[in-house]
Amino acid sequence: MLLSDIITPELFASAVRLATPIALAAVGASICERSGVVNIAMEGLMLIAAFSGTAVALLSGSTWLGVLAAVVASMAFASLHAWASINLRADQVISGTAINILALGTTGYLMETVFGHPGTTDPVRTIRPVFDFPSGGSGALATVWTWVDTVLFSYTPIVYFGMFAAVFLTWALYRTRWGLRLRSLGEHPRAADTVGIDVYRGRWSAVLASGFMAGLAGANLTLEQVGSFTEGMTNGRGFIALAAMIFGRWVPGGGYLAALLFGFADALQLKLQIFSDVIDIPPQFFLMLPYVLTVVVLAGVVGRAVAPAAVGKPYKAKG
Repeated sequence: MLLSDIITPELFASAVRLATPIALAAVGASICERSGVVNIAMEGLMLIAAFSGTAVALLSGSTWLGVLAAVVASMAFASLHAWASINLRADQVISGTAINILALGTTGYLMETVFGHPGTTDPVRTIRPVFDFPSGGSGALATVWTWVDTVLFSYTPIVYFGMFAAVFLTWALYRTRWGLRLRSLGEHPRAADTVGIDVYRGRWSAVLASGFMAGLAGANLTLEQVGSFTEGMTNGRGFIALAAMIFGRWVPGGGYLAALLFGFADALQLKLQIFSDVIDIPPQFFLMLPYVLTVVVLAGVVGRAVAPAAVGKPYKAKG
């Protein structure tokens, strides 16, 4: 086994694809927590979006209607979290946990009701990559083009949207009035209220934005990657997204880059499983890599990362 057998353009492209659901959720969670609302419900939002997108795509025959359904379902569940944590001033961690449990139970129930059986749905047609450039030829130039084409131009639309969203929202967070107001909600909501910023409306908008991003994450997972829905298929990605958000210092771009690290670990463990007989290591060891990396990152970063000052603290407007 050579290093060139492992380090291939497909490895990096696979890392980007596997990172995308985590990255989208991390970007959404960054916006949400910058407003002062903890959203550990990303796991549940992704799960209900994944089911809704697949179900609507199968029943309607339209994959893009499935994407729309995934986003709407995720935002609907996010609105429950917003109502509980902002209007009712409930504990945000408990509210998010309840959403996760509700999503898990709801998808299991709907699998039985809509499809008549638990487990996995029928396959659905997945969304094709945006670009389809011809390949071929030989020599150094062909090798370079293979790397460029595979690493940069082999992705589906939601993958590219995630890249754009990470860059744009990072810029907007620090260069626009919207970003200044959002950060003020998470740092000193009383001061923001004093100067006329509607804290409730701002936090509601941020939670719904996180639901929108989680909806795209769930749609990407089923309608662009797997091609079907399986109960519990998010498999902890929402929690890994929160770790990526913390590793990225509550900045959308930082969360995206951190998600790429987790995606690379996931892609690498899949690649190494192919060579498990050659390197004589049990495949279960490779399956641990993304989760071990999550623990290491949290252990090494959480102590030094500084969260928004008012995150997780319910706000009560005067009067």
